[in-house]
Amino acid sequence: MKRIAILFLLAATVISAFAQNYEDDEMNIAGPGADFIIAGGIYMGGKVPAGYYSGIPTNENNLNYIFNNQSWMDEITRLIADNNSFISPNESIYIKEYPGDMRYKAAMSVSIGASYRFNRHWRLSIYYTFARMTAKDVFSIGFPNIVPTNEYNDYILYLLIGKENRSFFDLTGSYTFHANKIVKPFIEFGAQFNFVRVKSFDAIIENRPYNLLDVYGGSTYVAGAGMQELDTRYGGPGWGIVADAGIKFAFSKSVSVDPCFYVSFGKVGLEGYKDFHFNYGAYIRIVMSDAMFNK
Repeated sequence: MKRIAILFLLAATVISAFAQNYEDDEMNIAGPGADFIIAGGIYMGGKVPAGYYSGIPTNENNLNYIFNNQSWMDEITRLIADNNSFISPNESIYIKEYPGDMRYKAAMSVSIGASYRFNRHWRLSIYYTFARMTAKDVFSIGFPNIVPTNEYNDYILYLLIGKENRSFFDLTGSYTFHANKIVKPFIEFGAQFNFVRVKSFDAIIENRPYNLLDVYGGSTYVAGAGMQELDTRYGGPGWGIVADAGIKFAFSKSVSVDPCFYVSFGKVGLEGYKDFHFNYGAYIRIVMSDAMFNK
């Protein structure tokens, strides 16, 4: 009786395996195994202001870095006077207004990843994503001795531009719904770890960039002194949660194309960014299963 039971279980296992394989063949889904993923898309910085690059005095990198330095102030005043005939080289310039709505621009992102399929529905994935973010807005320089007229104002607008690299590491679990052989909606949830590195932060005055990152380690810049620039680093780690939703177009058991929309809720490692906020984006994944290499 015991041997019959064992044979029955073995037969049931074999029949189930063939049935599952047949069903998976009909649905263009490979069985348990691994996937390799590449993706590209758009990353949005969300609605949160890019306050790190607003230039205000309370930020660790700000406009006072150059406007409180006599060497740079003399140079900037001469530069403005040379390009604006109504301003004297002896004019006392000052920061009139800071940016009112500094925001991140949409950025291209690229991603690579891998996943393990436990069955036709569930999988565990890990992704690395990179995006170069840019924040841009204007500030104004005022002139106390200039009387505004119809020809000119008592201020001039100049650009502030900040650029940063963002790296994301996502660990997620996903569930796929098999609507038919090709179209398969899915949802995905998980944890996200990120790292931010500030690449540049400049005030563009009369088409000349002035670096607002402290590259002299707190030392006062002196024109013509031959000072050595240091490899300063600003930024750090952050974390959050992430959710994705998309549709898998499974053209075969080997390859699918997955357009997705995602949203994350977390914080990034820049000084002053204490609050959690939403980021979002869209991308297209190309998913190649290990079935491609087992033919």
